[in-house]
Amino acid sequence: MNFISRTTAVFVLCVVILLGMCFALAGRSSSAPIQANSEPVKYALIYNGPVSAEDCPEAAAAIVASVGLKVKFVSNVGELPNLLKDTAVFIIGGTEDDLHPLLKAFTPKVTEALKDYLRNGGRYWGLCGGGFMASTVWNEGKTQVKGLGLIPAATKVYRSDFTARIIPVRWQGKTRPMFFKAGPSFQLVNSPEDVQVIANYEDGSIAALMSSYGKGKLAVCGPHPEARPSWKDEAFDGHKWTSSTDLAIDFLEDLLSDRPVKR
Repeated sequence: MNFISRTTAVFVLCVVILLGMCFALAGRSSSAPIQANSEPVKYALIYNGPVSAEDCPEAAAAIVASVGLKVKFVSNVGELPNLLKDTAVFIIGGTEDDLHPLLKAFTPKVTEALKDYLRNGGRYWGLCGGGFMASTVWNEGKTQVKGLGLIPAATKVYRSDFTARIIPVRWQGKTRPMFFKAGPSFQLVNSPEDVQVIANYEDGSIAALMSSYGKGKLAVCGPHPEARPSWKDEAFDGHKWTSSTDLAIDFLEDLLSDRPVKR
């Protein structure tokens, strides 16, 4: 009788231990998704405030959606210090001609927050006006305007007229007709950062580039690879336009990737 009791007790103990292990494993597997879901969801932060050009933030948002990122718009750059920690990429797209109101909004505090975000692995995508903003400097007549200094390049307007038109752009070895309106060309300056030229205008000047910034990366361009079909109606020679959103998608995916910038 004692032998049977001891045997039964051992059996019961083993069952209890096995059940405990099963519950523990089940608890781990059920808690894993909860931990994953508790992590902040990264999104693309797109500027759509004063001086942003009509439909430009929305066109950039369409490209963002194509690469599977959520979109969040910000109209007040003063909010950047509180928003950048959950941002996969900060985007400034096409703008109106006068960038001074936007430059003024980038106070030293906001600018330093953006630079700190980039130094620590952040991403910036500047399209047309966003390219001017990221540069070191550009000229407006005899006046020199200081940009945010995010890329190792100065800028100047590629064409002297401000007419929207379709122009040939040599993008990674292939010429494509692209929408253009008062966009910048880029002139490299001495810097320890890595720079890769992505595209050139017809005269050989730089139309798009990618550069490092500490652990982060930036991509800027003068023409509009994100242009939508309706934009061609504004262009002087809109009949020449063909979609270049495939270039915009590739450009953004490369920017978001962990691939180092090639010199």
